[in-house]
Amino acid sequence: MKIQNLLGLMAAVVLVTGCSDDTEACDEGNKAVITIFNNSLCTPDVSVGGDEIAADMGILATQSVEVDAGTIDIEFDLAFISLCTALDTSVTVACGDSVYVEFDGV
Repeated sequence: MKIQNLLGLMAAVVLVTGCSDDTEACDEGNKAVITIFNNSLCTPDVSVGGDEIAADMGILATQSVEVDAGTIDIEFDLAFISLCTALDTSVTVACGDSVYVEFDGV
């Protein structure tokens, strides 16, 4: 076996086994709640944990979503030309937590 093939195989094994899902399932009624507030003049598309929760979220709008415990990615995507700056962040929540995330667009 060539050394390049061996190195490629080792890299693939590390990628597959190196990923861990750090989320913990919460009981129904005890999930963490993430509340998003759009405090900007822009209307972003908002994704929480890879799932879109709001398309063109309105100015001064609020959106809440229940999630399981763990580190959750939050993305604010904007139109190609926008006065605001996109935001990608993550929050760590436990079962029963409430987290408030404000998008101000700067």
